[in-house]
Amino acid sequence: MSKLEEHCGAANGGETGSILTKARAILEQRKLDITKDWLRRLVGQLDNLEALERFPTQESIRTSIALIEGLAQALVDERALAEFEEGGSYYKQAETLGLLQRRSDGAIISLADSLRALEDAVWEHLSKGLREQDRQVLELVQVLRLGLHRIVTAATDAYHEQVSAELDRLAHTDSLTGLYNRRYWEPELARHVELYKRYHRPFAVLMIDFDNLKWVNDTFGHAAGDTALIHLATVMRTNIRDVDIPCRYGGDEFTVLVPEAERKAVQIVGARIAESVNKTRFKLGRSFATLQVSYGYAACPEDATDAESLLREADASLYRAKHEKNAAEAAQESPTGL
Repeated sequence: MSKLEEHCGAANGGETGSILTKARAILEQRKLDITKDWLRRLVGQLDNLEALERFPTQESIRTSIALIEGLAQALVDERALAEFEEGGSYYKQAETLGLLQRRSDGAIISLADSLRALEDAVWEHLSKGLREQDRQVLELVQVLRLGLHRIVTAATDAYHEQVSAELDRLAHTDSLTGLYNRRYWEPELARHVELYKRYHRPFAVLMIDFDNLKWVNDTFGHAAGDTALIHLATVMRTNIRDVDIPCRYGGDEFTVLVPEAERKAVQIVGARIAESVNKTRFKLGRSFATLQVSYGYAACPEDATDAESLLREADASLYRAKHEKNAAEAAQESPTGL
């Protein structure tokens, strides 16, 4: 006698295994009717001829009957129940049932709805075949099963939503600085170009680049260089709006997409970020260093109205800023009057 039979016998006033034996007989005798009821419920949810023509009726009938036979046997034989575990014969049949939910532009019917319809058909036929007091036990099981199913569904949905959001964040975020990466930023730039073309909404692009990151890496090591990159990212976040989109574009180059902004506005933002970084005495190991950044910018529509031209102009503006800074430093280092 299985443990399942013992438990049911105790719950049924000592009639050892009687409910399970009856339930097994019902499932064996009505497996075809259960399958027909299941298919009728599914077909009733199909709303067009194409979906009905695609419905895998024969495969579904064979798979459903095999699984119901397995359920019937599992009621009196724990070895059969083990076959529903991964790798077992009934587990493989259940996998086939999942694969029958064919897709074209979408599922013929959702897998969850399909399995719920099968479960409802099983419960209905079991209830019809049992005596009144046994039906009460079955109703108890149904209520608990439904409640537990909804708990599992809610918890699973929340978990997968959280995992999906985290994966999305990781795919679009630079792991070192926490800013957006180029994969996320470039489509946003393209989207804002389209917004300008349709609704004439201006925006600007700010480009920021370290002047002395190579010196920091060579002098203090790459860990210090990473710290400098993180520091710049922090300064950027502090000096931009929530609607602005900061990005580590690559290496020591950073960009910011600034919606609803003109050249003058983005120039002010760039100057503020550069000043904040340049005046910071940055501790690197036991020493202190001054970090230096330069910035360039371009605005839509003042400088260009397509993504490639805007980036090219921002990069040229950055180059001019670096050139002017280098020229000024060279003039200061030259002897007076030469």
